[in-house]
Amino acid sequence: MSSVHLIVKWSGKKYNIDVDLTHNGEMLKMQMFSLTAVEPKKQKILIKGKMLKDEDHIADLGLVDNQIIMMMGSVGGAISRPSKPLKFLEDMSYEEVTKELKFSSGLVNLGNTCYMSSTIQCLYSIKELMNSLNENQIDSNNSIDSKLTSSLRDLFNILNKKSGSVTPTAFLKNLRLSNSMYNEIDRESGVHKQQDAEECWNDILSFINKGLKDPKLPKNFVDSYLEGEFITTYQCDENPEEPPTHVVEKFRKLDCRIDKSVNYLQQGLTLSLVQKINKNSPSLNREAVYTATSRLTRLPKYLTINFLRFFWKAKENIDAKIVKKVKFPFELDVTEFTSPELASKLKPARDYLNKRKDFLESNNKRLKMAKIAENDAMAGAATKPKPSEEASSSGSNSKMAVDPPVSNSSSNIFNRVPIIEKPVLDSSLTADIGCNPSGVYDLIAVLTHTGRNSSSGHYIAWVKKESEESFESFETLEGGISSSFNLKNINDDTKLWYKFDDDKVSIVDESEIVKLEGGGDWHTAYITLYRAKNFD
Repeated sequence: MSSVHLIVKWSGKKYNIDVDLTHNGEMLKMQMFSLTAVEPKKQKILIKGKMLKDEDHIADLGLVDNQIIMMMGSVGGAISRPSKPLKFLEDMSYEEVTKELKFSSGLVNLGNTCYMSSTIQCLYSIKELMNSLNENQIDSNNSIDSKLTSSLRDLFNILNKKSGSVTPTAFLKNLRLSNSMYNEIDRESGVHKQQDAEECWNDILSFINKGLKDPKLPKNFVDSYLEGEFITTYQCDENPEEPPTHVVEKFRKLDCRIDKSVNYLQQGLTLSLVQKINKNSPSLNREAVYTATSRLTRLPKYLTINFLRFFWKAKENIDAKIVKKVKFPFELDVTEFTSPELASKLKPARDYLNKRKDFLESNNKRLKMAKIAENDAMAGAATKPKPSEEASSSGSNSKMAVDPPVSNSSSNIFNRVPIIEKPVLDSSLTADIGCNPSGVYDLIAVLTHTGRNSSSGHYIAWVKKESEESFESFETLEGGISSSFNLKNINDDTKLWYKFDDDKVSIVDESEIVKLEGGGDWHTAYITLYRAKNFD
């Protein structure tokens, strides 16, 4: 049963209403306000002799169909009755939802520019980047680096207003000036060619790194927040006695290689970080086979991973696509790929996060069990005969037994939980602005591709909705709720994502992100963006 039919008595009148069991007391009062014009704060609703509170869950009150409840309160003069009955979001049609909800802004496609739009939407999820763009002076030397960085700042600020679809004309103009590749025209169609989103991603970061100078950072912004470091050891397979060589390199993305053996992102990372290569051997005086093993020595706060789904087909002169399914996690722990020295430094923060995760999972189970117990107790109380009925049937004048008040199980559970102290981090990590001190990441954005090669098809961005955002903060935009998304299923545990299909923006839940792992012609993850897990 998803709703209950109630009869509300107020001021000599009766109102028949259907109340959604997922609502709370405040929403019931709003429903009565639409019918009676009595302000919610002036309403006093009695259910089973108790005053209804705003935070009370309707499902927990043990209500039954056609139950009569009482409401007291007078109509105030300051607020007029609504001109039409109040409608809840859950009761709206798809078209009504799109008018009422305010979504983040999409970007108008200016002719095969989805590769750029999806990249911008993913990079926009890096809040420190927008802050740095606004807080620091960008060089006015008229260089293409400065022009593109300035136009990105302006575009981010327009997106931040969330005032509907945005046309990124200025940024696109500077992007095409930065590299003639983005200005290529297809001879057959006469429009600009589709480009590789991964190349666009790399180019934008390179220009930002040159154009944005942040005096608060010892390095440039991209170097601080999006660039990591690894050390590669080269060991000669054909002559084990040859001393290994070590090379330190920087990276702005990790590659996930894909072959028949790869089913998970971590397997693809292993293939990328441990490879067989041929190079000249000084001990053998010839080319020999080496094992190149890379270990991460610095982790950026934002980790970009590129799924190597495209390879060159010389015969057809095109880059073909690997559509194999590769699962990627919402939480990624990369400590298995770090050097022993870095792994040791990451351990305190990683252990803290694991303890906190275990506690939250265990506590959630206890809360659910406590809620079930409370619901069962209330249901049992609802079926009991009233004390007055028991007294009259027995003819006794003895005092009625009063049930003890139900304790707040949730509060008691939290009061029993010991405090988990935050870790003491290694001094080198605390001094390294923009690093990840734990090695654990949360997925915040996915850039996907549909089609059979990188220079055709379509790119879309999927960006995780921040928990502090609410529906009331979204701006009106063409788009809406995904057809697979049910608003009635929204609760505190629901993880919501934006789907940016150019200027069409919609909301999906986390189950839609799981489907981006590949295996067919559906949207397939091409780039994933992870953010260091928050300690708060």
